[in-house]
Amino acid sequence: MRDKNLNSKLKNNFGAKANDSRIYIFLVIVFVIIAAIYPAFFTSGSIKALVSTSLIYIIVGVGFTYVMIGGNFDLSIGSIINAGAVVTMGEFNRFYKIFGGVEGGDSALIKAWILAFACAIGVGLLIGFVNGFLVAKVKVHSFIVTIGMLTTVAGFVYTYSHGNSISANTYSLVDVIDKSFVKIPYLEVFTPRFVIAIILVVVFEFILLKTKWGYDLFMVGSNKESSFFAGINTVKKVWITFIISGFTAALGGSLFAVSMNAAVPNFGERGIAPLMFVLAATIIGGTAMLGGSGSVVKTAVATIVIQSIFSFLISMGMGFDAQVLAAGVVLGAVVFFESFSVYRQGLKEGERPALVLEAEQLRLKK
Repeated sequence: MRDKNLNSKLKNNFGAKANDSRIYIFLVIVFVIIAAIYPAFFTSGSIKALVSTSLIYIIVGVGFTYVMIGGNFDLSIGSIINAGAVVTMGEFNRFYKIFGGVEGGDSALIKAWILAFACAIGVGLLIGFVNGFLVAKVKVHSFIVTIGMLTTVAGFVYTYSHGNSISANTYSLVDVIDKSFVKIPYLEVFTPRFVIAIILVVVFEFILLKTKWGYDLFMVGSNKESSFFAGINTVKKVWITFIISGFTAALGGSLFAVSMNAAVPNFGERGIAPLMFVLAATIIGGTAMLGGSGSVVKTAVATIVIQSIFSFLISMGMGFDAQVLAAGVVLGAVVFFESFSVYRQGLKEGERPALVLEAEQLRLKK
């Protein structure tokens, strides 16, 4: 009997560890399959392109993961990405002209870019602030608040850009933002935009795992009522997660627009929406749909995995339709798995191990 219980315990522990590390297992499986079918996928140039296209989702995923850990959703990130992009391009052109344009030299460029980034990030922070206020303070469900904000911000983006793409009047920063620091194969991914993304992931993961603030956020996501009675300011915690999400979404959109030297008001409307991509990566990375657990690093790894699948499909000559289908299959499978895990966890709630053991012993005596 004791051996049976021990084996059951070891099996459960192994299953829990495997589930906790599922994204790394998934990464290895995907890479092995791709390497077997299309070895050329892992050239230095392909890896750099893969990482470059993933950076926007990695940056945005940082804030989205925080919101989900807190037990909420931010469905407005797609519109915030577009807002950050168009405001950066539009405000740069305006300030560059104010500071003298070409005649203003490098000074005009630096001032214009700094103010443009500040305006874009300010817009993201403001949207996140409003989202957080309505969810945390007014107690409106995050789905309702952020779906409404998505529409509102989309209207702002189209009004601001007049429905057209906006390009910067100079290519000065484009040549810098994605320029490799190291001219060594496979290390060419080290660009300013990559470094910014890595810094964000490391800092916010450290906050989650090594600070009281992060520990309290896990508690809030697990049980808001218990957290409140434990003395945690649950309103402030949830509010800040939405502000962080607004910041990272605007920053991601802003840096992406600079790398392309253009911003469009409808990025993601054709093909795979950024919201669906980030949502899939966050859940695959192990962040619980109901909150209380998650990892920024695992979200970043999941982003690389998903983008690898999409890039592989393109390399095999498939189009956006195949990518959309793959995204739907992956997201559907993950949501099903997560829902099943929640269901199983619910069955275990309220169980008393001593009574379960006693019932098992009585069954064996019969």
